[in-house]
This record gives sequence, C-alpha cells and structure tokens, in this order.
Amino acid sequence: MISPFDGMAALHERSIDELPFRRHIEMPSVLAAADSVDGRRVLDLGCGSGHYARFFARSGADSVLGVDRSPGMIAHARHREEVDPLGVSYRVLDAATADALTGAFDLAVAIYALSHAATPAALTRLCAAARDTLAPDGRFVAVTLNPDFATVPHFYRPYGFDLTVADPHLRDGDPVGLHGRADEETFQVTAYYWSREAHERALVEAGFTDVAWQSPRTAADGSASLFGRYLAAPHVLAVSARAC
Repeated sequence: MISPFDGMAALHERSIDELPFRRHIEMPSVLAAADSVDGRRVLDLGCGSGHYARFFARSGADSVLGVDRSPGMIAHARHREEVDPLGVSYRVLDAATADALTGAFDLAVAIYALSHAATPAALTRLCAAARDTLAPDGRFVAVTLNPDFATVPHFYRPYGFDLTVADPHLRDGDPVGLHGRADEETFQVTAYYWSREAHERALVEAGFTDVAWQSPRTAADGSASLFGRYLAAPHVLAVSARAC
C-alpha cells in the first residue's frame, strides 16, 4: 500500500539536524519520560526512517522493533540497518494495528503518532494498540502536540517551522498545520489538536494508569540558552503511562 509518507524518509532524517530542537530537547525529553531504555525490549510505533529506533539501540535497549505503515520509510530504515548494523528490526505495520504484537515489549514509544488521530475514537484506538503490545507494568511514551502550544503566528519560525490554526481558541479535533523546511526542502503535515483531558481520557480508556506529562528537558550540552523562547511554549510534549 502506498503511503503519503513514502517519499519523505530522507527528509525525516534531515529534520533531526535541520530542526535542532529535536536533538536538543525532544530526544532528551523522551529518554527522561521513558525512565531509561537500558536492557528493555522497545517498540517504536510509527518509526518513520528509524532514527529513534537506532537512538534506542545506541542507548542500551536489549532489543528494538520499529513499525510503520509506510513501506518507503521501512525500506529506508532497513537500508540504514544494513549500512550500520545495530540489531534493530523493522516491519511494515500500522501503529493502530500493532496489537498483533501482544505483550512483547517493556516500552512502547510513539513519536507524533497520537497527533495524527483525527477523532476521539482513533486516538483511543492508537492508545489501546500500544497498550496491547506491552507486558504487565510496561511503559508507553508518546510525543504529542502540546495542548498549550503557542498560537501566535510565526512563534516557532526561529526554530525552522510554523504552526497554523484557523481559530486560536482550539477545540478537540481541530486541525493544525505544520509547515517547515529542511535542507531547502519544504514539507507540510496536518496534525490534530487534543487537550490534556482528551489525551488522558484516551489513555485511561485504553487500559493505562499513572499518566504523567514530561516537562521539556534539554541535552547536557549548554544549548538551553538557545531555546528559551521555545521552552516557554514547546510545540510538543512527552506524555507517559503505565500498562495496568
């Protein structure tokens, strides 16, 4: 099946360097929310080009599987694994149907996947699919659109992208446009706004407990001063929960 993301694998990779908040804030925040990946069986839901899957492998995960519905993304990720073997496996599989991997993982991670859910039912299905992949007491970490992101026009432009909304008074399910540039190539993605309450309700209905929002972390490299404006209203946050 052709996915709209099939041709974006190289751009997905470049965004890590071209949008530096991803490396300096997003990635440290994910590790903090996961409370370490060392020795754990990790599932990367919606893995894209495999950047995070490789990151988890390098961070000490016992095993890593990346799944994505885009054959193009998985082909790119597998090629990277051939060139630089880290023991990461990949499968073409929609995150919403990953429950086929029942109970096999200690940690499931979804980077931006929840923000693509267009309805409350779809949001709950994604959370439930993640829940079903986890062993008892397993942990789910999602990077999702910050319910309190800045709606001021061009607020995020200094960081390489813009968010656009039709009405700054956002309601659950409203579309949010993300427009950016990486290495002179532009991209546009539609995400959907969900309040904290909507996220938490979906997670609890899916069978999670101990829902917690992670305050943004910065890498221990002195970069925090570069991101003061962004840290005041980050466009994404990490949320974690434990499987009952």
